[in-house]
Amino acid sequence: MRRTLFTFGFILAFISAIQPVSAQSAENGCVSCHQQAGFYAQYSKLYAYYQRYLESPHQLAGVQCNDCHGGNASTNSAQEAHIGVSPMNDKNSTLHYLQQPETCGLCHKEKQAQFIQSKHFAALIEHHAAPTCTTCHPAMLGRPELRSIVLNACRNCHGEGNSDNLPQIADRAEDIFNKINMSAGLLGWTKYYYESNELSNDDQDYVRGLENSYADILNLVHQFDMQKTEDAVIELLKKLNEDFERVRLDYEQQMD
Repeated sequence: MRRTLFTFGFILAFISAIQPVSAQSAENGCVSCHQQAGFYAQYSKLYAYYQRYLESPHQLAGVQCNDCHGGNASTNSAQEAHIGVSPMNDKNSTLHYLQQPETCGLCHKEKQAQFIQSKHFAALIEHHAAPTCTTCHPAMLGRPELRSIVLNACRNCHGEGNSDNLPQIADRAEDIFNKINMSAGLLGWTKYYYESNELSNDDQDYVRGLENSYADILNLVHQFDMQKTEDAVIELLKKLNEDFERVRLDYEQQMD
């Protein structure tokens, strides 16, 4: 019974995480060109990149190519469309790794504010050799805190066999991210449970408090403050597990 409830809960959590979004806005010159199958013959990598964009969080949110890359999306002329667009390895590019915190921060202001407080940001500015936004957040992927790329990024610098000048904390980071994964799933289940049982005002406040706690944890992740992140996620998981266990016991008593 425990295993059935647990599995069911995570399925529900996944379903509840899917949010409706608005459709992509009107005609865009970048899209008109890059979506053509003939584009694949000459620029297969760019075509593949566009295909990934079609299912990305940015596309679902209505963010278009020129919003991040620059250029003129109102023309069908390739030459005019690419005026002001520079390769990502060019320091003038809005998506150069040193420029990404500013560019991404145009929309993700809260996360930018947290990141600039971190040692990683200080190292990025001073040494030009530290994680930037797309190190952990590939533009075409969602919910990177749940993906192995974050752990791989951590291990590149903080794993066994790397520089002795950097703390070997990749294993601890992996454990923290596993706990965040668990809290995300249990939070989704908790929201579904309360909503399906008609939320009272007190229940609404309780669930909102849990959601705020989870959001605070993600902010701490962007500060790369491991101790505060670990303490916060352990506290949240304790509350969520207590809720889950209480519901499980109630359900089993009803079935007896």
